[in-house]
Amino acid sequence: MKALFPVSAFSLVLGLPALAASEWTSLFNGKDLSGWTITIKDAAPGEDPDKLVQVRDGAIHMYADTDPERKVPFGVITHEKTFSRFHLALEYRWRDKKFAPRKDAIRDAGLLYHASRTDTIWPPSVEYQIQEGDSGDIIFIQESGLSWMHPNPELAPKGQGDAALLPEDGGYPRIAQNQTYFGRFPEYDHLTGWNRAEVIVQADESAEHILNGHVRSRLSNIRHLTGGPLKEGKICLQLEGAEIEYRDIQIRELDEPLWVDRTVASLSAVADKPARGQTLVVSNPLDHPLPADLSIIGADAAAFTARAGKMVLAPGEKMEVNLNFRPTRGAGRYSAGLRIGTPESGTFVTLQGIGLAAFEGKNEPALQSVVHALGIPLDVGGTKLELDTNADAIGAGAAATGFTAVAGKKVKITPVARFSPPGVTPFGVSVQGQADFEAGELADSSKVADAHQCLFPPMQAGASFVEITPADASFKFWMKGPKYRSTTGSEPVEGATIKHTARIYPVSDFQGRVMENAWLVGFEEAANGDYQDAVFLLENVKPAP
Repeated sequence: MKALFPVSAFSLVLGLPALAASEWTSLFNGKDLSGWTITIKDAAPGEDPDKLVQVRDGAIHMYADTDPERKVPFGVITHEKTFSRFHLALEYRWRDKKFAPRKDAIRDAGLLYHASRTDTIWPPSVEYQIQEGDSGDIIFIQESGLSWMHPNPELAPKGQGDAALLPEDGGYPRIAQNQTYFGRFPEYDHLTGWNRAEVIVQADESAEHILNGHVRSRLSNIRHLTGGPLKEGKICLQLEGAEIEYRDIQIRELDEPLWVDRTVASLSAVADKPARGQTLVVSNPLDHPLPADLSIIGADAAAFTARAGKMVLAPGEKMEVNLNFRPTRGAGRYSAGLRIGTPESGTFVTLQGIGLAAFEGKNEPALQSVVHALGIPLDVGGTKLELDTNADAIGAGAAATGFTAVAGKKVKITPVARFSPPGVTPFGVSVQGQADFEAGELADSSKVADAHQCLFPPMQAGASFVEITPADASFKFWMKGPKYRSTTGSEPVEGATIKHTARIYPVSDFQGRVMENAWLVGFEEAANGDYQDAVFLLENVKPAP
């Protein structure tokens, strides 16, 4: 029988075989700016007539000889090479002088990566903020990506930017727009002496900002603001009106890390009732072994367990990681994080749980909590259990009443949540003038204990999703509950006392994956407007005209 290694906090791996890894390379020789280009606002690239950037005593010194009474321009220095997967580390320390136009502001600078158009101020990039009290924050400069927000911003630390929170500590997902600033994390920087800033970047897939040994922020699905993945770019250091030194700038280029079939895992459980777990599939894409030990961290680490049969993956090898969840603090959304392998060569999975105190009624979670637990960055129109049933669209929802299939593709329907009365629940599509087509049935709770109060509810046939090829026409999606048939259509529903029996929302990210032509449909089978009686993800569809 294969041994399983349970994990509920941290684990150590001893006696690993030697693993391939690139060497650290210095990007700064400590003597001059070889390999770097200075760009100062209102000056041509490479020109620094006032010598705002100098090398002294083995460090890059910004504004070393500049008169503190001057108003100074801002700028960047850019390394000549382009990087995609890497671990970058440097040290910085503040010096005394500050300059107009930021003379009365806190000292500010920054590390930019995946930068393009570096002859501009500021170049499109992702910024590792370097600022008094805020180092390690995230700023998207004319680019985008996904990070996690604080659910109670009034409880967040003081600081700059929008209140954010690590996903393992309860953050909820949000897509960044231009200049979105994820900040107000706990402070780990020193205002005197040297600080060590690190960033581990895996192309467009993920990044970790580390400050003095602490993971301060995470981001994923890094993309261009105009669309498409942002996989690589230049590295820049800012000068922004405060005297600062940078030294010991080193980089280690990385191979592809362990691959996992999703980077958000969502589980649910009702008090002490039986609950289903989930299985992750992890694989090693390289030609040498990689560590694959497991560690669970975060606010609700004790509520999750993970088991796997291996602690090292051979080249090309796969393994399954079995996840389970049990509420430890009553009803609510739970958060933790699963590290598989090392920060450089492994992967990180955000763990989300929905805990219920009992079945049905007021015990059920709000749709917003369900959506956040599924890893979907989406405003459903309110955080309470009951939502508006009269407005044509709420939150980020659409007023569309039907769908059309994307040409040449099957429509994929995945049940992602169900909080309804027990019983078999059919769902399907209807086309005007044709008989309704039943695509599948959600399972009866007599067969699966939590089938009617869970995330990823099972279907009668046992599959996790269905694919259909609807007629070459617009169609409406429906669910048949005990009381009436909820539908995405706008026509009155017989037996319903509410105007809208379904809500429709666009989905751009799901379980850590970027989505296109995907929509979330939440049905209401009663009259309280919770819209989570059954929730489905529809892929390869567009709203009908």
